[in-house]
Amino acid sequence: MVQREITLHHEYEHMQERGTGVPESLPRFLERFLGRFLSGRRQALLEQVRNAHVPVPDYENQEWKARSYPVLSILAPVMATNAGKIEFPGDPMCLYTALSYAVDQVVQTRQRGICADAPYNDLCPQWGELPSAEYRAQVDTNGIRQYGGRLLNTDQTVFDPRIWNDKVRDYFVNKVLLVMRPKVVLISAVSPAHRYAIDIARTVRTHLPDCILVLGGRHTDETIHYDRLSTRLILEPSSSVSRIFDGSIQPVFDFLVAGDGYYALDLLLKVISLSMEIDSKSVTKQRVLENLSALASLFGPMPGNATIVGIGADAVHAWPVYSRLKLDLAVLPSPYSAFAIRALFPIFQRDGQVLRTAHFMVTNSCPFHCCFCSEGVTVVGGFVSFHADEIETALERVVEYVSYGAEAIFFDDSIFWGGNIGAVINFSRELARIRQLAESSVSRTIRLYGREIEAEKILNLQWGAQFTVDLLASRRRPDESMLALQEMRKAGCVYLYVGIESMAAPVIEMVHKNINREQAWEERVRILLGMARMAGIAVGSSVLFGLDGETRATIEETVSKVEELLAEDLLSIASPNILTYHPNTEITALHGMKDKMDYHSLGLENRPPYVYFEEAFPAVVSKNLTEEDIWFIHAQTSERWGNKRNTNPMPEVFLPGEVVDADDG
Repeated sequence: MVQREITLHHEYEHMQERGTGVPESLPRFLERFLGRFLSGRRQALLEQVRNAHVPVPDYENQEWKARSYPVLSILAPVMATNAGKIEFPGDPMCLYTALSYAVDQVVQTRQRGICADAPYNDLCPQWGELPSAEYRAQVDTNGIRQYGGRLLNTDQTVFDPRIWNDKVRDYFVNKVLLVMRPKVVLISAVSPAHRYAIDIARTVRTHLPDCILVLGGRHTDETIHYDRLSTRLILEPSSSVSRIFDGSIQPVFDFLVAGDGYYALDLLLKVISLSMEIDSKSVTKQRVLENLSALASLFGPMPGNATIVGIGADAVHAWPVYSRLKLDLAVLPSPYSAFAIRALFPIFQRDGQVLRTAHFMVTNSCPFHCCFCSEGVTVVGGFVSFHADEIETALERVVEYVSYGAEAIFFDDSIFWGGNIGAVINFSRELARIRQLAESSVSRTIRLYGREIEAEKILNLQWGAQFTVDLLASRRRPDESMLALQEMRKAGCVYLYVGIESMAAPVIEMVHKNINREQAWEERVRILLGMARMAGIAVGSSVLFGLDGETRATIEETVSKVEELLAEDLLSIASPNILTYHPNTEITALHGMKDKMDYHSLGLENRPPYVYFEEAFPAVVSKNLTEEDIWFIHAQTSERWGNKRNTNPMPEVFLPGEVVDADDG
């Protein structure tokens, strides 16, 4: 049945203003009723644990197993095959960050036990045991963990297959799904991964029909919005809900979380937990839908702006979650506290060995408004950053990640520190001060932020960040840019990544981050690259083909001029990319593609030349490029940029337990 009715629920809007105009007797009645409800559930759980007659040595684990249920988190991959695919490094930080608060609430719950002041009242997800130092040191780069342990740690509850095909699906069913038998599955997907998220959800539904399925991630953020002025739920044509409406996909998802989902996801999981039967841990979607409104009085105001959507039997329900509390990324728990560092970023090397790299963001979006970019503030929905003791908190995170085994850190912010040059300089100076302390230490270790760290690991730490050309090359005081780069280098920065996008004037003149029109773009690019070289920092770049104004002549011009920059060693590496339509970007609307993008059909062929580029897919690439153009770009950049083209092909995914031939590495 196709759902078409949308029902909005407003219990989680302006939560701190509740009570105005409401009779005093009603809140007291609700408080008494909910108090009895919570107390009754706790007593039932305690009674169940007592009656289990568990031996004392194992009581803690048995109590935890009695009150918790398994949860599996999945990062949907963006490709169905690895043939010729370019692999861009990076841990699934979108998923890790989204889970950070929810996991931390459960970790606190296990530490406190079954009591009224724990974040969870009774039943809760089976997180709780953080990865040990030994575990962190032993993990490899594979995103597929071992799932057969008696009690999994938080890192082992993630399934990150990198690709999705029949072999991976069979392994997922037999070695993950039917071993863990999760009660809740959380799927995170960017837009190119949405089609595989749908198939993963179908697979879960087939084998565990009573499992609660929740979808989040960038695709959901971009396609579901609540407009508070008009009090309307706005669904982009490519959203999961819209595709359920038009019958393109089955209603395989139970809930979707969009926007600033850190606290909203925790809210949903707490309601799911309170909706479960204590003894059987069974729960129905309908019960959760009812309790999202019925139990709202249990929860106070939450920072951020999010929307929880539930797919009911005959209607779609939406709960906007909003208060005037400001979201502060520095206050959120550290994402890597619950998850191991697995990424290897080839740009960071020592003695021929690629370094284990942590990924770190102090902002959530880009302040620029480039029409093609899905990271812009207008697409993401707001600019959120570190606020509380921002420099100190960031430094503490750096030290924390080094203690977890990070040998390098890449700051994934679209623009480092949101383009705040003062913050860049101050952060770099403080990190350089920490390096000086390590260098002058008379012992092998140094104590930083409550952690005992090997001084050599601080001294050897490499890091990199992202900037725009104009931010550094077009400042009124060029000495500020040079100072920032010099201070970064003193602090261990070895790499910058910038978006050149195009070297052809007819194309770049329409790009929003091309702000200073008094100087030619090529001149500004060379100024930036020259400053970086003087500071001793290598630079890599993204080059984007398919923007408005693109022709075969502008493609050739960009390829040629980037080739010159590579030959002169001003650029160390260049990544060719094809403009891809994202659901909520300006260029998608301008090109009339909002309702034409196909991010849901599994039957579409994923083939060359598209597989040679990040995110490119036949149904969603720029209308300004023909397939012949894309072949031309691939051939020209491969031939003329040589080994400085970022090709870093992803090796074949080997599943745990597979026998690997020596020739396969």
